[in-house]
Amino acid sequence: MSGTDVVVAPVSVNKTGRSYVQWGPIIGGAVIATAISTIMTVFGSAIGLSMVSADFEKSSSATALLVAGALWGLWVTVSSSIAGGYLAGRMREPTFDATPDERKVRDAAHGLLVWATGALLITILATSSLFGAAKTAATGAISASSGAASLISQNVDPLATALDNVMRTSGQQPVATEERNEASRIFVAALTNGRIEPADRDYLAERLAVRANISPQDAQKRIDDVFARLAQAKETAKQAAERARKIAILSAFLTAAALLVGAAAAAWGAGLGGEHRDENLLAETGAM
Repeated sequence: MSGTDVVVAPVSVNKTGRSYVQWGPIIGGAVIATAISTIMTVFGSAIGLSMVSADFEKSSSATALLVAGALWGLWVTVSSSIAGGYLAGRMREPTFDATPDERKVRDAAHGLLVWATGALLITILATSSLFGAAKTAATGAISASSGAASLISQNVDPLATALDNVMRTSGQQPVATEERNEASRIFVAALTNGRIEPADRDYLAERLAVRANISPQDAQKRIDDVFARLAQAKETAKQAAERARKIAILSAFLTAAALLVGAAAAAWGAGLGGEHRDENLLAETGAM
């Protein structure tokens, strides 16, 4: 050995303390996803309005509208999530301190963050005037789907119509306000109990017979017919409320499912964008 000793210093890898999460591409992808979702939602609302009409014969059924809306919402969610995730994965700064599988995981994580950030942005826009056009159009499509039924429910009161039939007079005895209110209370109680009491029925028939100058039998028949129409209107209202409840439940499940699919789409899009980013970087490195 020579008198000179050579000392080799250990090689250390300079590891930066920064996080693997890059918010620049995430925010950019979320903005792109929100913009695409907003534009396609407004466009879809216009399509939905073209499918409905106050005339039942010219309007699509509620089932068709629900299916079309669900498919369109799924398409909007998937396409916007893929676009935003792809942009985030493609623009993310590449890191070569990890295996290809690890880079895919990091890209997918950025895609999920794009999806979550975009969902927050859409929620904020949904409560602002900027998103008002889409909300108005969507609300109009839902309201118009009930068509003429909505117009009827707003302009015709079944109880008022029933009282008009019962309170008709030949002109000899005008109807007092208290008498009309009394008949209204009798019919409301009958609807609550599911049947009209015989004493109340006879009382109303007697008053109607005297006032309209008809026989007691005809008066009783008119009372029975009026109560039957009221009972039918009550049953129709119950069915409409039940149908609205089921639609609300189904819409909530479809919305949750679409959001989950959107998360998977964003992760996949980010992974695809990361693959294209690495392929182009390797091609440039090989050409140098």
